[in-house]
Amino acid sequence: MKKIKIPFLSPKDFIQSTRSLMQHLKPSVHKVGASPGTLTYTGAATGPTKIRLFQYDKNEIVIHDNEDVKSLHGKLSENKINWVDVVGFGNVDTIRELGELFQIDQLTLEDLLNTGQLPKIEDREDYQYITLKLVNVIKEENMFDFTHYSLIIKGSTLITFSEKPNTVFSFIEERLQNNISALRNSSTNYLAYRIIDTIVDHYYLDLDWFTNILSDLEVEMVENPSKTHIHVILTFKKQWLVLRKAIYPFRESIRKMARLESGFMSSAGKYYIQDLNDHLQSISETIEILRETLNNLMDLYSSSLSNKMNEVMKTLTIVSTIFIPLTFIAGIYGMNFQYMPELTWKNGYFFTMGLMGVVSVIMIIFMKRQKWL
Repeated sequence: MKKIKIPFLSPKDFIQSTRSLMQHLKPSVHKVGASPGTLTYTGAATGPTKIRLFQYDKNEIVIHDNEDVKSLHGKLSENKINWVDVVGFGNVDTIRELGELFQIDQLTLEDLLNTGQLPKIEDREDYQYITLKLVNVIKEENMFDFTHYSLIIKGSTLITFSEKPNTVFSFIEERLQNNISALRNSSTNYLAYRIIDTIVDHYYLDLDWFTNILSDLEVEMVENPSKTHIHVILTFKKQWLVLRKAIYPFRESIRKMARLESGFMSSAGKYYIQDLNDHLQSISETIEILRETLNNLMDLYSSSLSNKMNEVMKTLTIVSTIFIPLTFIAGIYGMNFQYMPELTWKNGYFFTMGLMGVVSVIMIIFMKRQKWL
């Protein structure tokens, strides 16, 4: 079987991957002591802030690339759906200007810049705020990559904020080009729903990859257990914790929204939200199965080491058992008594060696019949 190539098998790579994952688990310290509403980007991405405007109705669609906030103000139209796509948090001033343009609360802006913010849904007076995590798999490194993603729905305008560039929504842009698609003929809330549904559907791909690689790892550990596998298991357990932190809170937010019948649910469609809730429930159950799989891998690792040690002890025991009667014979004829009849035999040495050989063969045959060998 082809061996899995995982880059963090070595202690050095294991430490590096662990530190990277712990950044997603520990709370941010950037906001300590700052007043509420202070705009501080807490992530590590350094890309510039880029703005694109998708403006469309049933008849046409216009895409404006590389917009700035000033030019954006004059292009917005209440008669069309405006999708303002913001990528990159490198320029906090641009985020602040967008907040002033669309009259977004400072606390909301603070949350969308705080990558440690848990996924949630908020109904404000004049807009809905949704934040969640976009998860991608870096297959070359066998690692998850997390992107902080937020949506603000305000009338005929949808504003999305993505921490890093991604290609997950490329098919949505393609569907918008088709004037007979449901996206072109639906509301802003339906567009927001489709974006969220795409992110949730992408979780299935992430979990499928995770399930497959854990299955391959399990087979490899059975066939060729190694001490380095503990690095892999511990790293995957941390990845599981980060994945759980990214998905579980959003599931709870969807459930809460469904119970309270929020504005977003009533406008996006009750059955659409229920379908989203069902998907998240299925994903949560898969995550729990993965947790059990990781625990089983840890048990398998311990069992493999124990079995390997048992095999070593078994071999040593067999060798010792064979040599015990030989040592007994050698011990008898090694005694320094003056009167030992066998010491005067002409062929005594060859007789003794032959006796040892016969005893060894008898012991080996006996052990094989007992299936000890």
